[in-house]
Amino acid sequence: MIDLSVIVPCYNEEDNIQPFVLKILEVLNQYSIKGEIILINDGSADKTEDIIERLSREFDNVLKINHQVNLGITESWYSGLVKSNGQYVVTIDADFQYNPNDINILYSEIIKGDCDLVQGWRREYKDNKAIRKLLSRALSGILNGLFFLKINDIKSGFVIYKRNVFFDILGERKKYFTFQHFFIICAVKKGYVLKQVPIEFSPRLHGKSFIKNPLFFSCKVILDMPRALLNFGFVGRKKKKERT
Repeated sequence: MIDLSVIVPCYNEEDNIQPFVLKILEVLNQYSIKGEIILINDGSADKTEDIIERLSREFDNVLKINHQVNLGITESWYSGLVKSNGQYVVTIDADFQYNPNDINILYSEIIKGDCDLVQGWRREYKDNKAIRKLLSRALSGILNGLFFLKINDIKSGFVIYKRNVFFDILGERKKYFTFQHFFIICAVKKGYVLKQVPIEFSPRLHGKSFIKNPLFFSCKVILDMPRALLNFGFVGRKKKKERT
């Protein structure tokens, strides 16, 4: 059985995807992790699809998925999860903001067996876009307050899961515009044990973020809050203790 499936959503990542895949392959080999990489082209307008096609032909453990239109990051996660074969599944962006070397940090924690998911906590936030950093931390603070949580970084999408846990969490995804901001809340409120480990978060290496207007995106998160409160804040199951 495959130890680890690495799910990588890709939207206009033509300059990042090849070096990113090569780096992940290097990490898997270095730490003797039997793994696969699942690349999801999410309706890209550049050459991302062609590069993914070539990489999937070149490497047996690189799998491809193609969305004809942009479906968003949570649908990309789900497509990757359905195609995956790993006992554990990790999600990571293709833009090098999360360091592929840190995959082993998350993997080493989850195989200890004392948690259901491990999230990379962006303690060293090196992204040079001040408004994004400010909004990210503000939203995390608001969400922590609304749901009576004390999670260091609610929004980080660099997470490793037990396979069945990720399926259960993503079962809630279609109820929200921005489920990527609520999936950790969902996990904790469902009673899953979360562990967080500090990682670096760097500026994007090439290209532009899919979030063109952070303020507009934040408004969509606010629209999701009443539904999330109904699902998780008032009637959610009692959470287990988060591990840091």
